[in-house]
Amino acid sequence: MKKGLLILTILLSNYTFSQGKEAYTFGKITAKENSLKIYTKDVTANAIFLFENGEIVFKDTPHRILISTKYYAKVKLFNKQAFDKATIEIPIFHNKETSEKVINIRGYTHNSYQKTVLNEKNIFTEKVNENWSIVKFTMPNIKEQSIIEYEYTLESPFKFNFTGWEFQDEIPKIYSRFHALIPGNYNYNRLLVGYEKLSFNEAKIKRNCFSIPGFSKAADCEELTYIMEEIPAFIEEKFMTSKKNYLSRMKFELFEFVDFEGVKHKYTKSWKNVDKEFRTEKNIGRQLRKIDYIKKRLPESLAKSTDNLTKAKNIYNFIKNHFTWNKKIRLFKDVNVKDAFDKKFGNSTEINIALINALNAANFDAEIVLISTRKNGLPTKLYPVITDFNYAIARIEIDGTEYVLDATNKLLPFGMLPFKTLNGYGRVMNFKKGSYWININPKKNNQTRITMNLEINKNGEFEGLMHNSYNGYKAIEKRNEVKITTEDKYLEGIEDINDKLIINSYKNSNLDSIDNPFSELFDIIIESEDNLNEDVVILNPFINSKISSNPFQLEERTYPVDFGYPRVFQFTLKLSIPENYKISSLPENVGFKLPNGGGQYFFNIKEQNNKISMISRFKIDRSYFTSEEYAYLKEFYKQIIKTQNSLITLEKIK
Repeated sequence: MKKGLLILTILLSNYTFSQGKEAYTFGKITAKENSLKIYTKDVTANAIFLFENGEIVFKDTPHRILISTKYYAKVKLFNKQAFDKATIEIPIFHNKETSEKVINIRGYTHNSYQKTVLNEKNIFTEKVNENWSIVKFTMPNIKEQSIIEYEYTLESPFKFNFTGWEFQDEIPKIYSRFHALIPGNYNYNRLLVGYEKLSFNEAKIKRNCFSIPGFSKAADCEELTYIMEEIPAFIEEKFMTSKKNYLSRMKFELFEFVDFEGVKHKYTKSWKNVDKEFRTEKNIGRQLRKIDYIKKRLPESLAKSTDNLTKAKNIYNFIKNHFTWNKKIRLFKDVNVKDAFDKKFGNSTEINIALINALNAANFDAEIVLISTRKNGLPTKLYPVITDFNYAIARIEIDGTEYVLDATNKLLPFGMLPFKTLNGYGRVMNFKKGSYWININPKKNNQTRITMNLEINKNGEFEGLMHNSYNGYKAIEKRNEVKITTEDKYLEGIEDINDKLIINSYKNSNLDSIDNPFSELFDIIIESEDNLNEDVVILNPFINSKISSNPFQLEERTYPVDFGYPRVFQFTLKLSIPENYKISSLPENVGFKLPNGGGQYFFNIKEQNNKISMISRFKIDRSYFTSEEYAYLKEFYKQIIKTQNSLITLEKIK
């Protein structure tokens, strides 16, 4: 059976399991825990959770019902690299009316069988912003091989903040248990996210477990117990979206609450109900009706073109250039299109709704698309969870071709989205026909081409011209680098990265013509460590343009590789050899491919008239690779690096 991202509704089933580990005695460690020097299943681990437990109950208080989470952890610190695990941070949420609070914090640090108590004076609360603070403490007297254990209770008046349990962490866990008593009038959807399997999964009814003064009948509770054992560390690597998509955890979402009067309050609804509510929602539905307001403020010339694509591009460019994005991402608050349009300054949703309204004012059928950015995680498709979304873009269809648009970045060409939004799929909110899912597909023309025409001068340096050309996302990145600083500082930055590179002169083309490739021309000298007085000189033909290390280092990667977009990198070299040298040997030409049309690499080098001509072309044809394809990618990069370490041998003519 293939591995895949496991997102499923937890079945209320039972497994045979010895629950002897569920009990613990605070303040005591075992001889086995004390003698543990490394974790044999992961000898690279700097620390390990020996035991972790969470107990969740609902408590009635004179003012409100609280969700009480009692958390306990016992962690072994193998070495100094793990000392950061001894600093504990507990986020607490608050609004103008009430706040979460942390109580009953206690802890010990065990060094062999001597223990140091956590002092209350070392517990602090730091304010992060108007809605979040952090309760923070550092365990005392930590050393290599220390065992720390700590316990606290988080009390929350916010029923929506009961969001679940993270089984997986950046260090391994031997045992993690989640236990909850949920009153029957609170109904939560439950999802297991990630790749690790539960060792124990039980749901049963506990009678008369929750009561409120004044009501004669007590409510039954659903008693849940979920356990995982031998959980591997989650290690982040390059080319991935939010770790929330892959981290093994139990996710809870409140979908219904039945009050003690018997009235049902639904929070998770069907998309049909969500569509209906969005029509009048003040930050989305109402703002999408500001068409006439925007229409009166559009230049008449924008609508005169008879070609629909040209007309749409003109409108897109007008909105993009009219606004300056304030760098704020908003979706369900602080959205006022009229105010933003007048100020020419707005957040992401204000700008993109203004774009949708402007397109609709020109008789297009533009729609809003709700998405989640790469860092925010994937939205679930099983049922509507509006809080999964944090961003809005526009969708339009012209002559049978779909375009998705974002007008927040002045360097984005028509039909191209910011990299942060390339996250799988989005929900089109069509209030007439009903909402639906679409895939967010990146543009494929993303090429970097570096061409060097060099000769080896009498000092043994590489001297000549370097021409760089960029399409797609790399072009946006390079244009932004050039625009945010002076030319001198930009060039200094390039020389700092390549310490042997000296730039004599520079010019660029199409800096503002964003529909065309961005190109740069450098007159350069590259210093060489090779001495031309030697009888034999060995050169690396890749000079300063090669992959230095493999981005894929894990033995096994359980989550997919997400490049965001397909890409091509091509390096071409023409190198003139001094007359008093001849070419003794050249690297072998090679070519290889990834399976399933994933990509390819080829390297070709030849000699003609004492000149070397070389081309290296590296191509990734897909943005997404499954965990099963990881080994192929790892080997692919390994072979590229091996090829790019090939050498040219020159011999002095005697």
